[in-house]
Amino acid sequence: MKKKMLSLSAVIAAVLAVSLSGCGQRTDEPVPETQKATETEVVTEAATEEITEAQKVTEKETETEVQTETEPATEAVTERDLTSDEEMDEEEAYPASITMYAADDVNIRSTPDTETSDNVISSFDQGEEVTVIGETPGWYVVEKSEFSGYVRKDGLSDTAVEPKSPEERAEQGGSSSGSETTSVDLEYNVQTYAESFTIQLGSDANLRSAPSSDAGIIGTIPTDTVVTALGSTDEWYKVDFDGTIGYVNRNLIM
Repeated sequence: MKKKMLSLSAVIAAVLAVSLSGCGQRTDEPVPETQKATETEVVTEAATEEITEAQKVTEKETETEVQTETEPATEAVTERDLTSDEEMDEEEAYPASITMYAADDVNIRSTPDTETSDNVISSFDQGEEVTVIGETPGWYVVEKSEFSGYVRKDGLSDTAVEPKSPEERAEQGGSSSGSETTSVDLEYNVQTYAESFTIQLGSDANLRSAPSSDAGIIGTIPTDTVVTALGSTDEWYKVDFDGTIGYVNRNLIM
């Protein structure tokens, strides 16, 4: 801006010099009025050009500042909320399986969604190695024994995870899972869920001491009663009914 002001001063000085010198005329000769007017117009035009250029610079700087201030911030990428079918439509199989680790006790589901409770087919204990064979946008496809299923991506870790101690498991399970229940689970290969959920009885049901129609009846559960599912076999649910742990046939669940 200082350079432009100096330039304007130089123009004015030059014009005045020309005016005083009379463009080669004698200093004692009067300057014609038309020449004076022309010289005045030149000075005015030069000054106007300097001001206009200064305004353009100022406007350009202002536009840059406004554009910078008003430019919208990049929106954060959020997770898509997909249905089970949409997840499976985008399922991708890995060319080779990889090993990951259960970040906590996690359920394996037959479909990639948590909206239904009857799709839990198995689980992994915290720290357990997991064979991953593919993925969807929000789930990993995993293998265990002779079957495959889905585990939420936030349930697995790339690095090894320390398993829970017996004390942590006892505290987590509380007093409801005593030694008798544990021995029954082992005998009948009951798969305990990492995350319990509620289910509703579709008819009156016998609560049995083991997942077998020959096991003793320890209670009766009325129709429409909601109980907590703790685990399962192919034909039975392990449930918590008002603090009593037992087994209910799957056919009696809504």
